[in-house]
Amino acid sequence: MNRKKTVTLSPMIQAWLPKYLYKQRFLLHDNGHDNHINIAKDARIIGHSVITIRKGHDNHITIGEHGQFNKLKIDINGSHNQITIAEQVKFSGQLLIVGNHLRIYIGARTTAIDCYILARDKSVTIGKDCMISRGIEIRATDVHKVYDIESNARLNNAHSDIILGDKIWIAANVTISKNVTIASGCIIAAGAFVNKPIETPNCMIAGTPAKVIRQNVRWER
Repeated sequence: MNRKKTVTLSPMIQAWLPKYLYKQRFLLHDNGHDNHINIAKDARIIGHSVITIRKGHDNHITIGEHGQFNKLKIDINGSHNQITIAEQVKFSGQLLIVGNHLRIYIGARTTAIDCYILARDKSVTIGKDCMISRGIEIRATDVHKVYDIESNARLNNAHSDIILGDKIWIAANVTISKNVTIASGCIIAAGAFVNKPIETPNCMIAGTPAKVIRQNVRWER
């Protein structure tokens, strides 16, 4: 097979292929079984984009209509997970799930220039009409565990999903940590580190750690 071309294969032929095939213009590496991938026919893939399922089963990837994707990498290591990209999304970056029964959801008309999303201990939801800049990290986990020496209790658990509301503007080089929810309409200033929930809608957030610096704001593209 010439891997530089888009190939459309019947389900019967796909069943005989070992691990690698093109799904429209994504290069697919599926090392699991009974996984389900649904990509809208009009999805526009600009750069080299890859879907990798390292192991597991019953994973669902859905990419909606009128989307544009540049060098998008989707990576799943586990079972019973879902990655859903709604319609009219423009996205560049990486979506990574490690574990089971986790979810990444990106709402309609959201755009991202360079965004890394990791759902490991908990899931990640991004609302509609968000604008995400470059150098963004959204992590629903602390990869390295920290324990109390005396009790041996873990100190940095992820106990709730990351949930970003609708129409949030995330400026460049922002990190959003575990257990964070952000209300709709907010602006997150460049370089901010958000490590606690922001419950006030339509506010401006800045700093490391981030805090509300102004309320009752709105923004336009």
